[in-house]
Amino acid sequence: MASLRTQSLWRFIRPFRRHLVGLLGLTAFLSVLGLLPPLVTRYIIDQVITRGERALFVPLAVALIALPALAAIISQWQHRWIAYIGQRFVLGIRATLFDHFMALSIRFFHHHNTGKLISRLMEDSGVVQNLVTASSVQILSDLITALVSLGVAFMINWQLALVLLVVVVAFTLNYRLNVSRIRVAARRFRGSQDRMAGGLTNRLTGNLTVKTYGMEAREHAVFQGESDQAAFRFEESVTINNTFNMNTSLLQGLSHALVFFVGCAMVLRNTATYGDVVAFTAYTMQLLWPAVRFSLISQQIQDVSVSADRLLELLAEPCEVTSPPHGLRVNNLRGNVDFDQVHFHYEEGKPVLRGLDLHVAAGSSIALVGPTGCGKTTVLSLLLRFYDVSSGAIRIDGMDLRDMDLHSLRRQFGVVLQESLLFHISVADNIRYARPDATMDEVRDAARMAEIHTDIEALPQGYDTLLGAQGVELSIGQKQRLNIARAVLVNPPMLIMDEATSSLDSESERAIQTALDHFLQGRTSFIVAHRLSTIRNADRIILLDEGGIVEMGNHNELMAIRNGRYRHLYESHAAQGVLGEGEG
Repeated sequence: MASLRTQSLWRFIRPFRRHLVGLLGLTAFLSVLGLLPPLVTRYIIDQVITRGERALFVPLAVALIALPALAAIISQWQHRWIAYIGQRFVLGIRATLFDHFMALSIRFFHHHNTGKLISRLMEDSGVVQNLVTASSVQILSDLITALVSLGVAFMINWQLALVLLVVVVAFTLNYRLNVSRIRVAARRFRGSQDRMAGGLTNRLTGNLTVKTYGMEAREHAVFQGESDQAAFRFEESVTINNTFNMNTSLLQGLSHALVFFVGCAMVLRNTATYGDVVAFTAYTMQLLWPAVRFSLISQQIQDVSVSADRLLELLAEPCEVTSPPHGLRVNNLRGNVDFDQVHFHYEEGKPVLRGLDLHVAAGSSIALVGPTGCGKTTVLSLLLRFYDVSSGAIRIDGMDLRDMDLHSLRRQFGVVLQESLLFHISVADNIRYARPDATMDEVRDAARMAEIHTDIEALPQGYDTLLGAQGVELSIGQKQRLNIARAVLVNPPMLIMDEATSSLDSESERAIQTALDHFLQGRTSFIVAHRLSTIRNADRIILLDEGGIVEMGNHNELMAIRNGRYRHLYESHAAQGVLGEGEG
């Protein structure tokens, strides 16, 4: 698993391999530089002070001052290098993961909470950043320091060096006994954070529903429970890490005392000099501090390992719907649509569409009606190829959707959904979202057709008014009309409207309907709506149920069917002006 993880992450590291080689070389040089002062100190004690070679005092003193000064200057470059590589590395991961999110199917987002995905995209990628920055550099520096220190220790006094080897073995055992527990605790804590972030996202986005039903206390209790679970997992992780750190600190203190007193005993027996003991003690600390730091960094390594696994899990998610390698790039389709024995299911064994056969002539308008779960919205999703059919085929102008370039296919549709989604940008940029090159005259014409131009002109900065966070908030009806203007501006050969006018008052709907009737001329349109006025105007009305077509025809034809289901629906709800069986 570790090898697979390394191979997967290598593609993000590869662009910086030259920078990393230079950084590691600089780190190695700094590590060796930091090991020289104890040797200089040993010479001052043994040669200058003990043997009286005073001529060496000034050069050695200058060296003792110059070495740390040089190290400080070089370390500044090292830190800048680390910051540069680390930021570019994490941005590469985030950009790749974001692009992968954009390529994943709608099914993926139905099964994964948005808060959880954001947590992984931002937090886990930040943790993995340590892999190529401070932690990795520190590990290399400490490894060089430890190896050189141990080598120099053997040169100074091999007997004392054997004591150090026992200490290294003790540190290794402490690490091996605790590392798996640290990793498991880190993964559990991250999982609890995911659940808390996902729940928080749901409650904030569903705040209106929570308030409507007065469920604040219940949601607070649920959030408190998730928070308590996250706190418990955090405490569990801290307890395991503290045990590891306590053992590390204990080993450090005991080792330093052991080496110092053994060294003093050797001085008393004339088997070592004072300079040897001072230098050896310094190198002992040079060896022990890397061991201590590695013990601390090992916790970060486990965090990095867990975060890397979580990121790679997402990157391994297959893209269910993709463009074929040499997909047909389509433009200005006529809009002849054929559903040929289309079967579809979201879950195996639970079919939504069962052999749907339907021909839609270019330029005609089709209204889809039926009870909840009958497949109305599914038909629209299949048209946009958010999902692929389970069997059968959908063709536009004789071409199978699966043979078309996905991006160019979706550019052939204008889409207005029941949920009005606007971005935190200006009004004009929201309207021209799908056509960034549209002129302001085109934007205004689209707004006029959507009956929103006058409202926009009344805003503080007109079309330049910022919407959303720290900007102006629009009513639900205004947002929907902006969405309609966005679809109009695309000027597509086909239009999909899923409850597009459900948020509008009757007067606004009549005005927009008149404009849309003109706009829809010559365009193929698929409409899901419960308002009778919208349905009556359609060229054909398709009544769906149990995955197939129950009745089909224009309004007058369907009303002429004695005991027909559409006629029953229409007459039952004519007084309310809507068909009331819900949406599917």
